[in-house]
Amino acid sequence: MGNSDYVPSFYDKYVKRCFDIVLSFGGIVALSPLLLGIAVAIKIDDPGPVFFTQKRLGQNKKYFRVYKFRSMKMCTPHDTPTHMLENPEQYITRVGKFLRAHSLDELPQLFNVLDGSLSLVGPRPGLWNQDVLTAERDKYGVNEYKPGITGWAQINGRDSISIEKKSELDGYGVKHSSPAFDLKCLLGTVTKVGHDDTVVEGGTGTMAKVYRNYTEGKTKKELIGNIGFGEAVEVDKGLKKKVLITGAGSYIGQSFIAYAKKYYPENFEIDELDMMGDAWKEYDFSQYDIIYHVAGIAHADVGNVSDETKEKYYQVNTDLTIEVAQKAKEENVKEFIFMSSMIVYGESAPYGKKKVIDEYTVPTPANFYGDSKLQADVAVRELADDNFKVIVLRPPMIYGMGSKGNYPVLAKLAKKSPIFPDVDNERSMLYIENLCEFLCQVMLVRKIRRNAIVLIPQNAEWTNTSVMVTQIANISGKKIVGLKVMRPAVVIGGKMPGKIGGLINKAFGNNCYAHELSKYQGIDYQKSTLEESVKLTEANIVNQKKCVLMLASVASMIDQFNMSNIDILLNMGYRVDVACNFGFGSTCSDEKNY
Repeated sequence: MGNSDYVPSFYDKYVKRCFDIVLSFGGIVALSPLLLGIAVAIKIDDPGPVFFTQKRLGQNKKYFRVYKFRSMKMCTPHDTPTHMLENPEQYITRVGKFLRAHSLDELPQLFNVLDGSLSLVGPRPGLWNQDVLTAERDKYGVNEYKPGITGWAQINGRDSISIEKKSELDGYGVKHSSPAFDLKCLLGTVTKVGHDDTVVEGGTGTMAKVYRNYTEGKTKKELIGNIGFGEAVEVDKGLKKKVLITGAGSYIGQSFIAYAKKYYPENFEIDELDMMGDAWKEYDFSQYDIIYHVAGIAHADVGNVSDETKEKYYQVNTDLTIEVAQKAKEENVKEFIFMSSMIVYGESAPYGKKKVIDEYTVPTPANFYGDSKLQADVAVRELADDNFKVIVLRPPMIYGMGSKGNYPVLAKLAKKSPIFPDVDNERSMLYIENLCEFLCQVMLVRKIRRNAIVLIPQNAEWTNTSVMVTQIANISGKKIVGLKVMRPAVVIGGKMPGKIGGLINKAFGNNCYAHELSKYQGIDYQKSTLEESVKLTEANIVNQKKCVLMLASVASMIDQFNMSNIDILLNMGYRVDVACNFGFGSTCSDEKNY
């Protein structure tokens, strides 16, 4: 919000405001039977609140809350604009679909008109995060004008036109504001209520949607896949396998190579292939027994991103995966392993709500990242036959030394913060060495009868976030106090829109695989418990730190002159070792003391 040179005309300031008050009040009274009927229908269709509010940008860029009839299911991510939801159709109720198609969900905004935050006619208020729309509207002075329920852009394209064109039309409406023009907009809106083909669910300026359709028409069973081998399997440690990892330099790939070299040196010959560019297409796959595909884009900020960014995720996570699998099959590779993700089952349940995924849970991605993984997950399984086995892995969060994601963040908090919320949550996690052991054994299975299977490796026990943080702190020699009084703050933070709420639910929400999904007769891979894995991870991190050796002739040189330097080095992430040449106090001697 800033200073503005805009001066409202006599019509806009007085006449139009009088019309707004009279017409909105009259409309509320006249439409009260319809409003009541809609409220009842919403309650019957999906029990919960009838109304919801959403933060919008008002006159002179001042935020306000706009009222609407609730058209989305109660399970919809809280206060998330429709365009930020991937596949928003899945969240819309049956009644809501009708309301949105006929713009009836906007009727409660008559109360916004009555309180002065909206006008009947004006540019539609932008969402709180539509920075591009706000910038475009600045070019035409639109942001200085009071927004409305309907406007010139609403009746001339709505969601089907670009942001630039929408802003231009809004500017035209502001410039031509008059009783006759406003009446024209109102009459034009009435004709749209019957049915509006320009309504695009999740649309913010284009009819085009970025997606892939490999999941369309699939049954629930086909989406879930065959979980497990279907029988006991035999791991033959006498086998030798040549493996190609498609995706050079990845955390999982590098970890697997190091682990196999250490524990299975006679069983595997492993190569990596860089998937950047097109050179990989000329590489000979036929020399390998197994293609292990790890290339992909992960750890996405899936908030308000462009269609170009979404398209990149589908190109890498979906298209590239399928192309690699097809090439492997054409060149007579016997086995293809694809690194999918738990993200195909959607986001974590908010703190306080359980989420346990079992063999009957249908994958339902909550965003384009999850969908890009599921599209590939489904597509590569369809390529499987008697001569080309496909194994899809859907692991939970993977952690260990050098891992990305939530674990390093929690570890940093454990070492820096004296307090931490004492929460009661459960999450499936997978220690990197447990995953590597799992991969080695799966690759050495003598015979897999099912052509396409889905495997879900996880640790033997679920993880409590507070317990893990306490363990990290203890191993690092830090003292941290868990506070139950912070639980309400976690609950409130998890309900906040945007990145903050998402991060809190990732850390403290619930997201578990049923233990039975991860047990396979003949496979024994859960070698390290949670506590053991944390100890190994933190010990390795300590050993991997850059180290400084400080030499002193007497102890007093350290105590009196160098403690501040040591603190600086520690804060920079160095490990500091001190060596002194003294016997007692400040007496020098030939005896070495460290």
